[in-house]
Amino acid sequence: MSMQAALPVALIPGNSFIHKVNPITKIVWVIGYIVLAFSTQNIYILYGMALFAFLLAPLAGVTKPLLKGALILVPIGSSLLALQIIAPAVEQPWTPVASLGGFTIYGDGLYYGLVLLGRIVASLLIALVMVMTTHPSDLFTSLAKLKMPYTLNFMLAMTLQLIPVFQREVGIIMSAQKSRGMKGSGFAAVLPSFVPVFVGAIERVQQLSISLESRGFGSDGMKTSFRQVRSRPSDWIIGIVGAAIFIGLSIISIMKGLWSLAHVIVFPGTFVLWLFIIAAATFAGVIIVTLIYAFKK
Repeated sequence: MSMQAALPVALIPGNSFIHKVNPITKIVWVIGYIVLAFSTQNIYILYGMALFAFLLAPLAGVTKPLLKGALILVPIGSSLLALQIIAPAVEQPWTPVASLGGFTIYGDGLYYGLVLLGRIVASLLIALVMVMTTHPSDLFTSLAKLKMPYTLNFMLAMTLQLIPVFQREVGIIMSAQKSRGMKGSGFAAVLPSFVPVFVGAIERVQQLSISLESRGFGSDGMKTSFRQVRSRPSDWIIGIVGAAIFIGLSIISIMKGLWSLAHVIVFPGTFVLWLFIIAAATFAGVIIVTLIYAFKK
């Protein structure tokens, strides 16, 4: 179980244009995406942002791992839409469009469910693309140039670097379990691996602590880095243009009352009803399949 196969939240080596963009520029885009996503209720803007982020994946050569990481959106999205359709997270009055058993189906709920889902999808996709195309050391060096506190900078860099290490250790332990005749896949195999992984994590932290202390981590001297990151004119242009677009759209959206189109876009009652059934069935199916897979002998 490789790191990319389990949870692709680390660097995918490549030489694409996206890989070469300065990490600070990428941070500007991620922050801009999140700010704009939570400053608007316009589903056209939200899903346009998600589409743009997804189209960056082929340019960076990370389409396959991005799709693996985005699988988490299936249970999240289906449960979110199903719950919002029957209990909208907005002020009443709600507009009922159909009924199913003891549930009342609301058209408002579908729109605001799409808004919440759009925010999650757009933010997640851009964040995954940027993480997969950024070397942690480059991010560390770039943040250091911005005078970010050294301790916080180090914590962020270590988080990105240790996640794939722990994932690799889980894979090694599960392979060892399988070689001994134990279950080697599924949640039932992951549970027995927690203890050795936890013990290994403690040992690794102790070794890291000793290593940092021996290298004078807490000293006040000037900190240097083997990797050097330089800003190109294109990085400045991409960052400034992105920041201008995000700030401008956020201000316009706030001035227009979050730019909600809930009263403009009206979904047919039959469409909302069937979407609720599909979303609820999808979420229930994911739960059932997960339980079956977890306890499969």
